[in-house]
Amino acid sequence: MTKLRKVYLITAIVFLGVLAISPLKDYFSEWRAVQRNYNRYIKNLPQKVKPAPLVLKQIWVPKLNRIDRCITCHTGIDDSKLANAPIPFRSHSLIPHDIATFGCTVCHNGQGLATNFSDAHLPSAFWDKPVLPTRYLESSCGHCHINENLKLTPALNRGRQEISELNCIGCHDLYSGYKKSFIPSLNGIGNKVVNRNWLTRWLKNPREIRPETKMPNFVLSDKEVEILSDFLMSFKNYTNSVKLDSLPEIYVKNKADDDFIALGKTRFSEARCISCHAVEGKGGHLAPDLAKIASKATAAWIFNNINNVHLLQPGVEMPQYGFSTKETAAITAYMESEFVDRDSPADTVRVHQPPANFFEQGITLFNQYNCGGCHDLSSEKVALNRGPDLTAIGSKKTYQIDFGTTKIPHTLYDYIDAKVRSPRAFGGSVRMPEYQLNKADNQAITAVLLSWQNEPLPREFVRTAPQPPKYDPQGKVGQIIQKYSCLKCHTINQTGGTIAPDLSIVGSQLQQKWVESYFKVPYSLRPLMEERMPNLSITGDEIEILTDYFYKVLISDNLSMENGWDNSAEAITRGQGLFREKYGCQSCHIVGGNGGYVGPPLDKAGNRLTPGWIYHWLLNPQKYKPETLEPRAGLSDAEAKDLTAYLMSLKTKN
Repeated sequence: MTKLRKVYLITAIVFLGVLAISPLKDYFSEWRAVQRNYNRYIKNLPQKVKPAPLVLKQIWVPKLNRIDRCITCHTGIDDSKLANAPIPFRSHSLIPHDIATFGCTVCHNGQGLATNFSDAHLPSAFWDKPVLPTRYLESSCGHCHINENLKLTPALNRGRQEISELNCIGCHDLYSGYKKSFIPSLNGIGNKVVNRNWLTRWLKNPREIRPETKMPNFVLSDKEVEILSDFLMSFKNYTNSVKLDSLPEIYVKNKADDDFIALGKTRFSEARCISCHAVEGKGGHLAPDLAKIASKATAAWIFNNINNVHLLQPGVEMPQYGFSTKETAAITAYMESEFVDRDSPADTVRVHQPPANFFEQGITLFNQYNCGGCHDLSSEKVALNRGPDLTAIGSKKTYQIDFGTTKIPHTLYDYIDAKVRSPRAFGGSVRMPEYQLNKADNQAITAVLLSWQNEPLPREFVRTAPQPPKYDPQGKVGQIIQKYSCLKCHTINQTGGTIAPDLSIVGSQLQQKWVESYFKVPYSLRPLMEERMPNLSITGDEIEILTDYFYKVLISDNLSMENGWDNSAEAITRGQGLFREKYGCQSCHIVGGNGGYVGPPLDKAGNRLTPGWIYHWLLNPQKYKPETLEPRAGLSDAEAKDLTAYLMSLKTKN
């Protein structure tokens, strides 16, 4: 019995010790220390802040199946007086969401139930979703806002654009909303390139020839470059068996004539090719830089491409110009004389004999690197060899990732960032090419990929950008719009580009006579803009068809002026006073040679714009163009009409 009593006594002492340690451990817990430090901090503030009770706090979001105890330490999260306090006491930045409704970890990740820093923020053996670094925080927005480009998510928007432009869908299955971009066909490349030497240099390092190219570097060995060059040079026939027209006699006779070249330079300039193409980095960025085109493509290809671009490159968004044969030949001569790669090494190989099995080796490499994912090539042996499915890469678990020999932290975001930045660093049989992206683009793409998750969300938390019905005009109008690639720059009924003005209601905005004259000789209303309307040499019949369509179909009944407008001298004088004095419109617009360059000059507004459009635009510019810099000045109806009268009086004198 004595031994039993001793055992009982020892057990009781241990039990009492445990009971004593438990509250002590709770008292000295990390989160209590944070709350005590918070209370000490707010005592020294000039403004009064309510102290935090020393209790465990949490947000419960049943619909998201989350319990977040983050507010236990982030005590000042909803107090605007703590906007400049140190973390974790600082108040949360303004966001369009209620924290109590959404919680914390739905945006920031981390382990919501944890009550110490390392478990809550960092990866562990049982939690591989650490708190997201600020640079990737927008990825959480993309989880709920599907394909929505929000003002508050510039990095996410940028990443989506990069993924589209880099044509990642050529190799990977992507989340949603991505379509294959136009990539030139490789059919006929053996007749297109000037010589095999150019092709080997391009395959070895595309950016050495064209620094801004979207073509990645596949880090090919010298042997692979030689085999692929032989393989591609064997494709002499163009898509749909198109044959190149022979260079016209006028080109052959005059290609070295200075006056002929000068004519080509003039037409090249008048056509404003640099609105889309850069030349040595100066100009537009919608199409390839032309500075070295003559060292890449043959004169015959350049001539035919200008003469009928859609026949030679189906699907390309370049407009079809209405040049005469002489003008096209002159432009070709100018480009051949001017756009030459002066640093290109001489082609010393006069006769190259490919190995006997070059085609079999070439098609193997072509398929291995999935070149067919981007480029069309007419060969029955072309097979797609796609990369991993990326539709749910944001939900990939750490244990599923092969970090190879890299020394990066074992987190999903570090893996994706490194994979995009330097895929070959992971070793093994990696086929993914090097894109040589800048840091901002790399992080933006990583943010987008992190947003692609298969975690189900309640319907009320998800917003998917609606896909507008595709605008596809038929008949002669459709043929003209397609011929000149109008929708590359302009939007009509929510379809098209955003570089140039939206034409959806152009018939109610611009005067028909002005539009007809503009088509004949287009010019820029804003001289400082790089992208300008090119001179497409549109025919008179085509102008008539387009303007007839504009003023019958592309109109809005809401832009009429119900009670008319007063164009009396008194109204014009009042409007001039409002323009020059009360609202200071000349700080942004030029009139009479004076004013700012933020908005378009208004000297000839009365020849160009309709009164209904001016009136409604002045009342609410953002209604018609949300991103415009034009302020909503809060004009009264009378003021808007007086300003309309003044602007309509600004006309050229006959």
